[in-house]
Amino acid sequence: MNTETLQDSITHSLAADHRVVLLVGPPGSGKSRLLRDLREAGIVNVGKELARDLVALPQEKRSEMAVDLLGQLVESHSSQVVVLDNIELLLRPELNIELWPALEALSAAKKLVVAWTGQVTGGSIQWGHPGVPGYRVMSLDNCPAGIISMTG
Repeated sequence: MNTETLQDSITHSLAADHRVVLLVGPPGSGKSRLLRDLREAGIVNVGKELARDLVALPQEKRSEMAVDLLGQLVESHSSQVVVLDNIELLLRPELNIELWPALEALSAAKKLVVAWTGQVTGGSIQWGHPGVPGYRVMSLDNCPAGIISMTG
């Protein structure tokens, strides 16, 4: 998928009343590269930026503060569309984040495009692969996002 096609797909999905778009593809498929090329979008490297903010907190506060801190990172961008890249930190069991409600809450301030490493199968979405930290299979029920698959 080239940048122009991706831009068109994301623009169409965001215009279709989706405030969140998941760009789904396998590791190494070029999601991050394509998302960096999006026009007029801010980028939050969740794994780097949120981790930096969480490490300053006592461990027992990290779970309750993670989504609020991410919200501050999202809102700090002047653009109306923000890319969330390297989101594996949000899937860490110790943070206990319910991802769909968190994305929905974050999208109240800005439209989000989320780089998702995995695949969609039927009514579920997979993150990572079995044996990889953070591996998950989640139902798409109540998913607040439009989905764009890089694999067709």
